[in-house]
Amino acid sequence: MKIINALKIYLTDWKNLFTHGIVGIILLYCLLFAPIAWYWRIVLFILVIVFNVVRMKYSKNKK
Repeated sequence: MKIINALKIYLTDWKNLFTHGIVGIILLYCLLFAPIAWYWRIVLFILVIVFNVVRMKYSKNKK
């Protein structure tokens, strides 16, 4: 049950959704108009995950 609640919080966080939306648009642009190497896509994906983890930890510490 704890995992489901954590997943629900993660998926309903508006900052998280906004970040994923922006990154999705950028990746879609790169895929369609500016083809880039697969490893840069993986690097960008990892950076988004790291950014989200740091942001969520920072927001928890701020409260």
